[in-house]
This record gives sequence, structure tokens and C-alpha cells, in this order.
Amino acid sequence: MICGLAVAAVACAGTGRRPTPEDDIVSVGYGTQSRREITGAVSSYIPTEADAHTARVETMLQGHIPGLEVIPQGGDFTLRIRGVKSLRQGGGDDEPLLVIDDITVPAGSFASALAGIAPYDVARIDVLKDAGATAVYGSRGANGVIIITTKRFR
Repeated sequence: MICGLAVAAVACAGTGRRPTPEDDIVSVGYGTQSRREITGAVSSYIPTEADAHTARVETMLQGHIPGLEVIPQGGDFTLRIRGVKSLRQGGGDDEPLLVIDDITVPAGSFASALAGIAPYDVARIDVLKDAGATAVYGSRGANGVIIITTKRFR
């Protein structure tokens, strides 16, 4: 229990709020797990009130999740987990799988799906980075998985 509270305290550091038991729960696959039971590489981000005033979800993520690159391309953004050399290399086939409120976003509509979410509606973002954490999604999760939970879905 003390270890779980220590993990939650680190996750909430700098936000100005006390850790809650909900901070120890991470979205994994089609459900949730306690942070102590996870063996894979998972990063979580709970936006603060100040983060909700950004223009887009992509700019809110810049610099908050280790291993996640936010690359501006024209008017849109490209998100990459683990850089350019992903497991499935191909022409433009290195974007992660996006799951918004337990619904997978089809390939090719990544930018429009993120543009349709207001930053103040985001309750939590979990990024699954390794094969163990993304195994439930099969080959679609080979480049990582970004799970966005909105406040309406909770």
C-alpha cells in the first residue's frame, strides 16, 4: 500500500493536488489494472486545469510523456512512440493505435479524431509502449497504443 501511494505521489508531483486511489489505476487493453500489477511500459498523464487551456490535445502532450514524440506537419501533428524505427516499418505505417473511450480509431483518421477532442474534455491519457502492454490489440498495437479517456466517458 505504501509503495502504491509512493507511485501515485510521483505521478501527481507538481500538480498541486493530493494523490487519490484512482491515480493507481491505469487503462490497459479493454479494462483497467492496478499500477502495481503492470509489467509493461505504461505512462499516464492526467491533465491539470492549466493544460485544459491549450488549443489541441497534441500540444497538451508535448513533453509530458517520455518516449512520445509530437511532430508538427503542416497544420496537423504526428505522434510517434519509440521514434521512427518502430516494429512495423513502412511508408507512414508507424503511427500508434488510438483508442478514445474504448473505441479504436481507424487508421488514417488519427489527426481528425484528435482534432475533434477538446483538451478540457480529456480526463486521462495512458500510453502503452511495449509489446507486453499492447498485446491485447494484436498487430494494430505494434507501434504503441494511446488510450484517451474523456470526462464524459467516466
